[in-house]
Amino acid sequence: MRDDAPVIAREDENRAASGGFAERLLEVIDSGRRTATYKLAVLMALLDLCARHSQADGQAPRLLHTRDIAEQVAALYWPQVIPYRLPGSGGAIELRQITLARATILVAVSRFRAAVMAGGATSLYLACQRLPGEYATMLDQVEVTVAAQPLPRLQAVGSTETVFPFIYELSWGPRESFSPARLRRHGPRGPAVRLLPGAGDELIRLGPLIRPLVELHWTRMVAEFNGVAKAELDLHRHLFGSDRLIPPKTLRDGLAALQGNRCFYCHESLGTGSEADHFIPRVRSGIDAVENLVLADRRCNNDKRDLLPGPAYVTAWVRRNQRHTAELTHLATASRWDSNPQATVAVARSIYGHLPNGGTPLWLGFKNVGRANPAAALAALV
Repeated sequence: MRDDAPVIAREDENRAASGGFAERLLEVIDSGRRTATYKLAVLMALLDLCARHSQADGQAPRLLHTRDIAEQVAALYWPQVIPYRLPGSGGAIELRQITLARATILVAVSRFRAAVMAGGATSLYLACQRLPGEYATMLDQVEVTVAAQPLPRLQAVGSTETVFPFIYELSWGPRESFSPARLRRHGPRGPAVRLLPGAGDELIRLGPLIRPLVELHWTRMVAEFNGVAKAELDLHRHLFGSDRLIPPKTLRDGLAALQGNRCFYCHESLGTGSEADHFIPRVRSGIDAVENLVLADRRCNNDKRDLLPGPAYVTAWVRRNQRHTAELTHLATASRWDSNPQATVAVARSIYGHLPNGGTPLWLGFKNVGRANPAAALAALV
């Protein structure tokens, strides 16, 4: 058993896919914690398989199996294990796609590719035909890894790794360990992955929008892991990132004073490690007005990341802005910073007003992510 296995949020886990599906999917892509590209590969595989295994009426399948997913994941990595030629240098490197030393999937695919290339095969189609035994061995390694790691964790949210199922349910427990032999006990295609009602069709419908976004995140991860295409990454941060929008010291000091030099979230003393946090995550709105900034300690800020705060925090945030309207405006003027209380509230109202009840995990505090009623947050914003 793994001590770090994710916790599954049991409440409402059999609910049908709803209007919150796209919201949750974007949350997984934009805010999910990743140390490898494996989760993105599994998500891409699900997009492909829902279309490839569609029923006669065009609807998505109800079940997929771990062998199906392993085959598609291996196909995705097949061209990626070729050494990457560095522009202008003439050299080539094997691209890292995981922060850990062990990269089971990549090693398995790379070894299989090396074996078949020695025989002159370059396509995966020919490779499967020429070395079926080696292909099956490679898939065993990919399947075991996929079943143990990215599949149970893809739907996890926040640092607690709590799983909120909205795409699929697994037919095995989160702490179950696997071997090829144990996988085959579930049948030749491995354990079942049951798609929640409507989820597969949502993946098909959203595929043209989601695929480019997944590819973009995947590319950025690999570029950062390997230190390549640095100029392009720097350009993106320059154009759209928040690195250059660091509030000046006068603004941070003023916010700290309004908060009694305590973290807005946990109320502990700020000390020297305070950070300005966009209360409504910048990835959702891009609003930098002083009314959307709070001071937080590094622990809370790193844990919250791009998650939406729960109703209790929204209420506290609204009260702070209402009680200190004049101070915030003066602080912004003195710091040459934007102040726009109306737009800030409008952005928050629009976001919480479009969340499905109980459908989107919200940040409720350090190491605490859960489903909360967004109507309570919206009520504080009216």
